[in-house]
Amino acid sequence: MRELIFIYNAKSGIFNALIDWGHKIISPSTYECHLCSITYNNRGKEKIWGNYLKSLKINSRFYYIDHLEDLEFVPKQINLPCVYIKNDDNYQLMIDADELNSLKSVQDLISRLNEKLN
Repeated sequence: MRELIFIYNAKSGIFNALIDWGHKIISPSTYECHLCSITYNNRGKEKIWGNYLKSLKINSRFYYIDHLEDLEFVPKQINLPCVYIKNDDNYQLMIDADELNSLKSVQDLISRLNEKLN
């Protein structure tokens, strides 16, 4: 079974979400999770992103930096954010941090995912 695995360069939880929300408003250029920045705005998930995820024929899972120890397939020294693809029990890095950080918008991310999935 195929599955996309997104790993944010941010910590999980309500408190961290509030800190991140404020950081994105006050100093967006210094916010460290580009995946968060392009897929979420100050009101929540970008509508185009939510619709895209629903349209996919494969499942998506999302993890935060504080969940890395649960992900045995992720190297300890990986740069985040990133996207993996799982095919059965095989995990492959699909979009690394450098590539993801070069994307300018959620539409760029969607286009890149479509290229790699097809």
